[in-house]
Amino acid sequence: MLVLCLLLALATGWLGDGALRLIAWLGAVALALLLLRPSPLSRWIPLIVGAISVAMLATGQSTALIWLWVIPLCLQGLGGRLGLIVNGLGYIAAVGFAAWQLSLPAASVAGVSLAVIWLLCLEHRLALSPAPISNEARWLLPPATLDADIQHELRRTERESLHGEVVVFGCAHSTTADMEQLCRLLRDQLALYERAYRLNDYGIAVLLVATSADAAEQRRNQLQHAVAPHRMVSWTPVQEIGDRFARYRSKATSETHEAMPWQ
Repeated sequence: MLVLCLLLALATGWLGDGALRLIAWLGAVALALLLLRPSPLSRWIPLIVGAISVAMLATGQSTALIWLWVIPLCLQGLGGRLGLIVNGLGYIAAVGFAAWQLSLPAASVAGVSLAVIWLLCLEHRLALSPAPISNEARWLLPPATLDADIQHELRRTERESLHGEVVVFGCAHSTTADMEQLCRLLRDQLALYERAYRLNDYGIAVLLVATSADAAEQRRNQLQHAVAPHRMVSWTPVQEIGDRFARYRSKATSETHEAMPWQ
Protein backbone atom coordinates (compact mmCIF):
# COMPACT_ATOMS: atom_id res chain seq x y z
CA MET A 1 0.00 0.00 0.00
CA LEU A 2 2.85 2.37 0.74
CA VAL A 3 4.30 1.78 -2.74
CA LEU A 4 0.90 2.35 -4.36
CA CYS A 5 0.43 5.60 -2.43
CA LEU A 6 3.88 6.72 -3.53
CA LEU A 7 3.02 6.07 -7.18
CA LEU A 8 -0.30 7.82 -6.71
CA ALA A 9 1.44 10.87 -5.23
CA LEU A 10 3.85 10.99 -8.16
CA ALA A 11 0.95 10.76 -10.64
CA THR A 12 -0.98 13.48 -8.81
CA GLY A 13 2.06 15.77 -8.87
CA TRP A 14 2.51 15.13 -12.58
CA LEU A 15 -1.14 15.88 -13.44
CA GLY A 16 -1.80 18.66 -10.92
CA ASP A 17 -0.54 22.19 -10.77
CA GLY A 18 0.11 24.94 -8.28
CA ALA A 19 -0.32 24.03 -4.62
CA LEU A 20 -1.48 20.50 -5.44
CA ARG A 21 1.71 19.75 -7.35
CA LEU A 22 3.86 21.04 -4.49
CA ILE A 23 1.99 19.00 -1.87
CA ALA A 24 2.08 15.89 -4.06
CA TRP A 25 5.84 16.13 -4.63
CA LEU A 26 6.52 16.72 -0.93
CA GLY A 27 4.23 13.83 -0.03
CA ALA A 28 6.01 11.56 -2.52
CA VAL A 29 9.37 12.44 -0.94
CA ALA A 30 8.03 11.70 2.55
CA LEU A 31 6.56 8.35 1.44
CA ALA A 32 9.79 7.40 -0.33
CA LEU A 33 11.81 8.09 2.81
CA LEU A 34 9.43 5.98 4.89
CA LEU A 35 9.67 3.19 2.35
CA LEU A 36 13.45 3.20 1.93
CA ARG A 37 14.49 3.98 5.51
CA PRO A 38 12.12 2.51 8.11
CA SER A 39 12.13 4.52 11.33
CA PRO A 40 10.10 4.94 14.51
CA LEU A 41 7.76 7.05 12.38
CA SER A 42 6.66 3.87 10.56
CA ARG A 43 3.88 3.33 13.08
CA TRP A 44 2.43 6.69 12.04
CA ILE A 45 2.32 5.85 8.33
CA PRO A 46 -1.52 5.79 8.16
CA LEU A 47 -1.68 9.19 9.88
CA ILE A 48 0.97 10.64 7.54
CA VAL A 49 -0.80 9.34 4.44
CA GLY A 50 -4.10 10.63 5.78
CA ALA A 51 -2.61 14.09 6.31
CA ILE A 52 -1.22 14.08 2.76
CA SER A 53 -4.64 13.06 1.43
CA VAL A 54 -6.46 15.84 3.30
CA ALA A 55 -3.88 18.42 2.21
CA MET A 56 -4.32 17.47 -1.44
CA LEU A 57 -8.10 17.47 -1.22
CA ALA A 58 -8.02 20.88 0.47
CA THR A 59 -6.66 22.38 -2.76
CA GLY A 60 -10.08 21.77 -4.34
CA GLN A 61 -8.61 20.44 -7.58
CA SER A 62 -10.42 17.53 -9.24
CA THR A 63 -7.11 15.74 -9.80
CA ALA A 64 -6.90 15.11 -6.04
CA LEU A 65 -10.30 13.40 -5.78
CA ILE A 66 -8.73 9.95 -6.06
CA TRP A 67 -7.29 10.45 -2.57
CA LEU A 68 -10.81 10.22 -1.12
CA TRP A 69 -10.53 6.45 -1.54
CA VAL A 70 -7.24 6.33 0.38
CA ILE A 71 -8.71 7.81 3.57
CA PRO A 72 -10.62 4.61 4.59
CA LEU A 73 -7.31 2.71 4.52
CA CYS A 74 -5.81 5.28 6.88
CA LEU A 75 -8.64 4.92 9.39
CA GLN A 76 -9.03 1.13 9.38
CA GLY A 77 -6.67 0.68 12.36
CA LEU A 78 -8.88 2.73 14.71
CA GLY A 79 -10.83 0.40 16.98
CA GLY A 80 -13.46 0.70 19.65
CA ARG A 81 -16.36 3.13 19.80
CA LEU A 82 -14.12 6.12 19.10
CA GLY A 83 -12.82 4.41 15.97
CA LEU A 84 -16.36 3.81 14.72
CA ILE A 85 -17.25 7.45 15.35
CA VAL A 86 -14.15 8.71 13.52
CA ASN A 87 -14.80 6.37 10.59
CA GLY A 88 -18.44 7.47 10.43
CA LEU A 89 -17.52 11.15 10.46
CA GLY A 90 -14.81 10.49 7.89
CA TYR A 91 -17.31 8.83 5.57
CA ILE A 92 -19.81 11.68 5.94
CA ALA A 93 -17.07 14.25 5.24
CA ALA A 94 -15.82 12.30 2.22
CA VAL A 95 -19.31 11.98 0.71
CA GLY A 96 -20.00 15.68 1.40
CA PHE A 97 -16.75 16.64 -0.33
CA ALA A 98 -17.65 14.44 -3.32
CA ALA A 99 -21.10 16.04 -3.52
CA TRP A 100 -19.49 19.50 -3.49
CA GLN A 101 -16.99 18.64 -6.22
CA LEU A 102 -19.04 16.35 -8.47
CA SER A 103 -22.42 16.21 -10.11
CA LEU A 104 -25.23 14.36 -8.33
CA PRO A 105 -24.91 11.09 -10.33
CA ALA A 106 -21.12 11.04 -9.94
CA ALA A 107 -21.38 11.88 -6.25
CA SER A 108 -23.86 9.03 -5.76
CA VAL A 109 -21.51 6.54 -7.37
CA ALA A 110 -18.64 7.90 -5.27
CA GLY A 111 -20.70 7.54 -2.09
CA VAL A 112 -21.57 3.92 -2.84
CA SER A 113 -17.99 2.99 -3.73
CA LEU A 114 -16.68 4.71 -0.59
CA ALA A 115 -19.21 2.79 1.50
CA VAL A 116 -18.00 -0.47 -0.03
CA ILE A 117 -14.36 0.37 0.72
CA TRP A 118 -15.17 1.38 4.30
CA LEU A 119 -17.06 -1.90 4.86
CA LEU A 120 -14.20 -3.91 3.38
CA CYS A 121 -11.77 -2.14 5.71
CA LEU A 122 -14.03 -2.94 8.65
CA GLU A 123 -14.15 -6.60 7.63
CA HIS A 124 -10.35 -6.66 7.30
CA ARG A 125 -9.94 -5.16 10.77
CA LEU A 126 -12.33 -7.71 12.29
CA ALA A 127 -10.50 -10.55 10.54
CA LEU A 128 -7.20 -9.43 12.09
CA SER A 129 -8.71 -9.25 15.57
CA PRO A 130 -7.97 -12.34 17.68
CA ALA A 131 -10.92 -14.59 18.32
CA PRO A 132 -12.29 -14.22 21.85
CA ILE A 133 -11.28 -17.01 24.19
CA SER A 134 -14.30 -18.88 25.49
CA ASN A 135 -14.70 -20.07 29.05
CA GLU A 136 -14.02 -23.61 27.86
CA ALA A 137 -10.58 -22.59 26.53
CA ARG A 138 -9.34 -20.44 29.41
CA TRP A 139 -7.60 -23.38 31.11
CA LEU A 140 -5.33 -23.93 28.09
CA LEU A 141 -1.73 -22.76 28.35
CA PRO A 142 -0.46 -20.11 25.89
CA PRO A 143 1.53 -21.46 22.91
CA ALA A 144 4.49 -19.20 23.76
CA THR A 145 5.37 -21.56 26.63
CA LEU A 146 5.18 -24.75 24.58
CA ASP A 147 8.69 -24.67 23.13
CA ALA A 148 10.29 -24.06 26.54
CA ASP A 149 8.25 -26.87 28.09
CA ILE A 150 9.27 -29.21 25.29
CA GLN A 151 12.95 -28.50 25.96
CA HIS A 152 12.40 -29.09 29.68
CA GLU A 153 10.64 -32.41 29.08
CA LEU A 154 13.32 -33.44 26.58
CA ARG A 155 16.00 -33.10 29.24
CA ARG A 156 13.82 -34.89 31.79
CA THR A 157 13.00 -37.81 29.50
CA GLU A 158 16.69 -38.28 28.71
CA ARG A 159 17.61 -38.12 32.38
CA GLU A 160 14.85 -40.43 33.63
CA SER A 161 14.54 -42.73 30.56
CA LEU A 162 10.97 -41.64 29.82
CA HIS A 163 9.16 -41.08 26.53
CA GLY A 164 7.64 -37.69 25.66
CA GLU A 165 5.71 -36.51 22.64
CA VAL A 166 3.54 -33.65 21.45
CA VAL A 167 0.13 -34.58 20.08
CA VAL A 168 -1.83 -31.99 18.08
CA PHE A 169 -5.62 -32.24 17.97
CA GLY A 170 -7.78 -30.29 15.53
CA CYS A 171 -11.49 -29.46 15.38
CA ALA A 172 -13.75 -31.50 13.14
CA HIS A 173 -15.07 -28.22 11.72
CA SER A 174 -13.73 -24.67 11.88
CA THR A 175 -16.35 -23.25 14.21
CA THR A 176 -16.25 -21.78 17.70
CA ALA A 177 -18.68 -24.42 18.94
CA ASP A 178 -16.35 -27.20 17.76
CA MET A 179 -13.41 -25.59 19.56
CA GLU A 180 -15.42 -25.34 22.77
CA GLN A 181 -16.41 -29.00 22.49
CA LEU A 182 -12.82 -30.10 21.85
CA CYS A 183 -11.64 -28.08 24.86
CA ARG A 184 -14.31 -29.61 27.07
CA LEU A 185 -13.53 -33.19 25.99
CA LEU A 186 -9.78 -32.74 26.52
CA ARG A 187 -10.23 -31.05 29.88
CA ASP A 188 -12.31 -34.00 31.10
CA GLN A 189 -9.74 -36.54 29.90
CA LEU A 190 -6.31 -35.06 30.68
CA ALA A 191 -4.53 -36.05 33.86
CA LEU A 192 -3.23 -33.38 36.23
CA TYR A 193 0.35 -33.78 34.98
CA GLU A 194 -0.62 -33.53 31.29
CA ARG A 195 -0.60 -30.07 29.74
CA ALA A 196 -2.50 -28.64 26.78
CA TYR A 197 -1.69 -25.54 24.70
CA ARG A 198 -3.95 -23.47 22.44
CA LEU A 199 -2.04 -23.22 19.15
CA ASN A 200 -4.69 -21.23 17.27
CA ASP A 201 -8.47 -20.91 16.99
CA TYR A 202 -8.95 -24.56 16.03
CA GLY A 203 -5.89 -26.50 17.21
CA ILE A 204 -4.64 -27.76 20.58
CA ALA A 205 -1.27 -29.35 21.40
CA VAL A 206 -0.96 -31.83 24.26
CA LEU A 207 2.41 -32.63 25.87
CA LEU A 208 2.43 -36.29 26.92
CA VAL A 209 5.08 -38.02 29.03
CA ALA A 210 4.92 -41.78 29.61
CA THR A 211 7.18 -44.57 30.84
CA SER A 212 7.67 -45.96 27.32
CA ALA A 213 6.74 -45.42 23.69
CA ASP A 214 4.09 -48.17 23.94
CA ALA A 215 2.51 -46.50 26.96
CA ALA A 216 2.51 -43.14 25.15
CA GLU A 217 0.86 -44.74 22.11
CA GLN A 218 -1.84 -46.28 24.30
CA ARG A 219 -2.50 -42.94 26.00
CA ARG A 220 -2.57 -41.16 22.65
CA ASN A 221 -5.13 -43.60 21.29
CA GLN A 222 -7.26 -43.12 24.40
CA LEU A 223 -7.32 -39.36 23.86
CA GLN A 224 -8.01 -39.74 20.16
CA HIS A 225 -11.01 -41.94 20.92
CA ALA A 226 -12.22 -39.62 23.70
CA VAL A 227 -12.28 -36.44 21.58
CA ALA A 228 -14.15 -37.95 18.62
CA PRO A 229 -15.50 -36.63 16.26
CA HIS A 230 -12.49 -34.33 16.45
CA ARG A 231 -9.25 -35.67 15.08
CA MET A 232 -5.61 -36.13 15.93
CA VAL A 233 -3.62 -34.06 13.42
CA SER A 234 -0.10 -35.23 14.29
CA TRP A 235 2.12 -36.68 17.00
CA THR A 236 5.87 -36.19 17.32
CA PRO A 237 8.37 -37.47 19.90
CA VAL A 238 10.08 -34.61 21.73
CA GLN A 239 13.46 -35.84 20.47
CA GLU A 240 12.35 -35.20 16.85
CA ILE A 241 10.52 -31.88 17.26
CA GLY A 242 13.52 -29.57 16.88
CA ASP A 243 12.31 -25.98 16.45
CA ARG A 244 8.90 -26.85 15.00
CA PHE A 245 7.08 -24.84 17.70
CA ALA A 246 9.74 -22.12 18.05
CA ARG A 247 7.57 -19.65 16.12
CA TYR A 248 5.18 -19.54 19.07
CA ARG A 249 7.84 -18.17 21.44
CA SER A 250 6.78 -14.56 20.97
CA LYS A 251 4.18 -12.54 19.14
CA ALA A 252 4.74 -9.55 16.87
CA THR A 253 4.55 -6.23 18.66
CA SER A 254 1.55 -4.03 18.24
CA GLU A 255 3.69 -1.43 16.48
CA THR A 256 4.68 -3.88 13.76
CA HIS A 257 1.06 -5.00 13.47
CA GLU A 258 -0.10 -1.45 12.94
CA ALA A 259 2.45 -0.78 10.22
CA MET A 260 2.05 -4.13 8.49
CA PRO A 261 -0.82 -3.19 6.10
CA TRP A 262 1.31 -0.33 4.71
CA GLN A 263 4.51 -2.31 4.06
